Amino acid sequence: MNTQDEMMRNIHELHAAGKTIKLLNTYRGFPVSYDATILAVDQGYVAARVHEYQAVSMALEGKTHLQSDLLPEVIRATVVAVDVVKRQAVLTEFEGVGNAVGKRADIRVHPNEPLDAEIYDGQRRIGGKIADISTSGVGVFTFAAYIYGDLSFEKDREVFIDFRLPNADAIIRFHGVVTSVVDQKGTFLHRLGAKIFPGPDAKPLLESYIAARQDETLRELKLIYESMCQEKAVQV
Repeated sequence: MNTQDEMMRNIHELHAAGKTIKLLNTYRGFPVSYDATILAVDQGYVAARVHEYQAVSMALEGKTHLQSDLLPEVIRATVVAVDVVKRQAVLTEFEGVGNAVGKRADIRVHPNEPLDAEIYDGQRRIGGKIADISTSGVGVFTFAAYIYGDLSFEKDREVFIDFRLPNADAIIRFHGVVTSVVDQKGTFLHRLGAKIFPGPDAKPLLESYIAARQDETLRELKLIYESMCQEKAVQV
């Protein structure tokens, strides 16, 4: 892992060479990633001109990730200030986080309305709500799965996941393999992650749903950006 001084030196070199840097945030699970122009590097702070949607995501998340082929690893940074109107941001507290961030190839979206799901392994059934979904994976929140005995599913367990998409007339069944089970501390809530293998009938429906959610998410970001700009204008 690179030291703070090394990371600042790398970013300074990008600035001196006039290179852009890619920023990565998420909004409702949707990746928001655009090129940014480095404006200044000084005493542990970096100022950058960013895309309007990036500015919104950075303001909401309070952090971002910096990526470049000229950086040895992805760098996480704290966002200390964002001027949404000018589309400028100031970053600090840089930390190297390896190169796994941003590698997910499939777009993963959050449902805009609750989607009931049922997980079945041939013996047990557990109900839940879809947390997020892509064409290759799904996250499901389950509640009180342990109250009435051991109803949990282990990692690498083959399962079927049934749920109805808003654009589908019938319940769709996906074959999958459990990849993670995470307990939410202090609650009876658990998040189960699974790799799924959509069949030829289900995959087009899933792709259509994800594309629609992607468009809706971008429209949300545009509306939030416009609202933030209006608020800034009123304050001035």
